[in-house]
Amino acid sequence: MNKKGIMVALVLMSIGFAAVATTLTITGTINYGYDTKDFNVIFSEAILDGVVKNELIDTGDKKSITFETNDLSTIGDRSILEYQVMNNSKQYDATVAIKCERVDGEGNVSDNQTSDYTEIIPSPESLTVKAQESRKGTVTVELKKVSTEEKEEKFKCSLTVNPGEREKEPAEYIADNYCDSVAKPNLGTNDKLIPVTISDDGTITKVSEDNESWYDYCKKKWANAVILKDGKAAPENDPIAMDDIESMFVWIPKYKYRLWNVDAENPLYNAHSIEIIFDKINTENVEGVSCETPMNEDNTQGLSGNIQECSNGEYMTHPAFISLGVDGFWVGKFETGYKDANNANAANQANGESTNIVVKPDVYSWRGATIKTFFTVAKDYNTDLNSHMMKNTEWGAVAYLSHSIFGINKEVTINNNDQYKTGYAALPSTDQSKFPGEVGDGKESNTAWNEANGVNASTTGNITGVYDMSGGVHEYMAAYVPGISEDGSGFQDDELEKDSKIIDVYDKSSAVNSYNKMILGDATGEMGPINYYADADTTNRFHNSWYADVSHFAGVTFPWFGRGGNCTYGVLAGQFTFTRHAGTADKDSGFRLVLAPSNQTQ
Repeated sequence: MNKKGIMVALVLMSIGFAAVATTLTITGTINYGYDTKDFNVIFSEAILDGVVKNELIDTGDKKSITFETNDLSTIGDRSILEYQVMNNSKQYDATVAIKCERVDGEGNVSDNQTSDYTEIIPSPESLTVKAQESRKGTVTVELKKVSTEEKEEKFKCSLTVNPGEREKEPAEYIADNYCDSVAKPNLGTNDKLIPVTISDDGTITKVSEDNESWYDYCKKKWANAVILKDGKAAPENDPIAMDDIESMFVWIPKYKYRLWNVDAENPLYNAHSIEIIFDKINTENVEGVSCETPMNEDNTQGLSGNIQECSNGEYMTHPAFISLGVDGFWVGKFETGYKDANNANAANQANGESTNIVVKPDVYSWRGATIKTFFTVAKDYNTDLNSHMMKNTEWGAVAYLSHSIFGINKEVTINNNDQYKTGYAALPSTDQSKFPGEVGDGKESNTAWNEANGVNASTTGNITGVYDMSGGVHEYMAAYVPGISEDGSGFQDDELEKDSKIIDVYDKSSAVNSYNKMILGDATGEMGPINYYADADTTNRFHNSWYADVSHFAGVTFPWFGRGGNCTYGVLAGQFTFTRHAGTADKDSGFRLVLAPSNQTQ
């Protein structure tokens, strides 16, 4: 295995007493056949000083890109180029080493590799890019000394790429059929949850829980169930009228996933297909293979930032399943609506009871209440099924499953319905200068959940998935940073102690960019690297590297998490968006319901 690909980056820097202009030229491609032609690694993205460049080096005729950096004017100023290496191979990992050298005016390697004026720092010098993954590195040019005369220095950075066959995982961790160990959906013991299938047109039919057509996660067909309104019944194999349904849910079976960004302070990965294995047995510490999920003594989510023995590339059981000791949970198929509301204003309710909850398409999302109100009504909805307000880690579990081979495996389309109606999806924009769901599209530019484009807003890309995870309303999470006796949520810290298993608690020192305070699996810090820049509206925001979704971590000032963004967010919304809030009643904020019935013998 001695084939290599070389990518060359030229870094040109002019140095003067005043501002210093820097030009970066990146040339070359990496795309070399290996054995079955499966080995395919490319340079796919450049970010210069935090700004994503549209120019990409691809496998076609385009071999180089050139652009200017910001000026460097004082000692210590830096210009940072972030590069991304994407490994599209299926059977081969790639080892990438970077070497930067000074060159003369003709581009030849200089005999003198030292300089009083600049320092070039590649980091890391070597990285491993696993099959179907991508990683980032940086090249930093730092001004060490200024000169009264203009100077120019050039650098050539070469990336050397070596393929290596993937080692097969131990049999006890990777089965040939990923779906062999899918946990059977738990319908509880009170006969409220009814297993159903949903056809492409939205027809809902009751089936037996032993019916093989109910679900097939290897075919992206997730299990669905409904709760009927009081007094309603549904014969098996007969369609169920939507008017007879009170709430709809989707089963998220227990799984472990391959870690990729354990160290949020030095992130190297970018959006990729998340590797998931369905399994009902919790992972243990096996170096290089798996790690025990960090948890507290009472089996609640491990203190944020506590990674224990976990390392990139190892598998870890997702914590959302461990805290409640379940083999899966039911997530509301849609955002929570307000019963009998016939317009958006009627669903903007500061008060309400659990009997006001509806979870189904084409209803107005419940908004305008404090987190305490949402938390209380969710908990009271069905105590036999352990109903509760969705947690950050549970959101993460759904988001990760969505971005795997068992889900849509990309960002879901925004629900941009400006009346806050559930189950809608933005239509592709006819204006090519806009993205689907961009601010201003409004309610006229979207389609329903059971129409052709509607399923693009589902976590599976088909009608069996979870909707409204992008846009709709901000979804308040049962996840917070403690330390304030009264924060606007209606809660005080001591009130939440008794509900520790249905709320995620983060480090009290957290701030807006404390991504290292994440809980592994919560879809926050793992979505790095995080960049800070101005959007089209000139507002500066933090954006993660998974579709540039807004990424504001909760802190003492705004201690509660919100997810997904609302209908006006446009391209800033997504299943990987996270924001911080005071937890007060807000016309754009709602919540999602989760059911976690206790394990049964399966």
